[in-house]
Amino acid sequence: MHIRLIVPVLDSEALVGKAEMEYRAFAAPGTTVSAVPLRRGTFSIEAEFDSALAAPEVMRLAREAEAEGVDACTIVCFTDPGLFGARELVSIPVIGEGEAALHAAAMLSSRFTVMITEEALFPLIRRVVARYGFSDKLACVKAAGARVLDLDESRLPHVIAQCSEAVERDGAEAVVMGCTGTGFDMASSVETALHERFGVHIPVIDPGKVAVKFAEAFAGAGLRHSKRAFPLPGSARSEYGFA
Repeated sequence: MHIRLIVPVLDSEALVGKAEMEYRAFAAPGTTVSAVPLRRGTFSIEAEFDSALAAPEVMRLAREAEAEGVDACTIVCFTDPGLFGARELVSIPVIGEGEAALHAAAMLSSRFTVMITEEALFPLIRRVVARYGFSDKLACVKAAGARVLDLDESRLPHVIAQCSEAVERDGAEAVVMGCTGTGFDMASSVETALHERFGVHIPVIDPGKVAVKFAEAFAGAGLRHSKRAFPLPGSARSEYGFA
């Protein structure tokens, strides 16, 4: 089985290289994982504008993946840029990290928090949660206090403190990491710390890990997206030349 990671940012070892390394560790034995970045876009996605700029390239890369015989794709960003358009263009499963992680959180808890990089992204994250119909389950959004490219192990104590506050003050029963590609398993570290603090299991969900497992499960079970829900667009239209 071959899973293609569509990393919706420009190529850099800081994000693309670390993401490919992490996701290969998530995959099951026998699963091939490959990552491709954008040719045009931004080095990180930290705004709705960044996400919109990435969408055409994401859709192009999904079509390339299908043409190359890839079994499923994941979009390596919590905002899922170009997700629905990509599903219209191809007949292989395309999994968005944000959608996958939020569905997992809703299955594992009744209220969850999303841990993101900075407070400026709170409105964007709330819109992502609303898009998938989980606003009533969102306890709060918390910030790591670092930009995407600066999120590393040094922020772990602050992230643990913020997640602990979400459990105590806001009633969160699970945590969704809204940004991945840190180069280490931050979700597991936070989950261990929360268990030590509260004495019970509180799931901390890494969107990348969940997305890869969804992709493996869908491809392995022969499942793909409904073409009633995501019909093939009129690809012959001359207006599509911009993409």
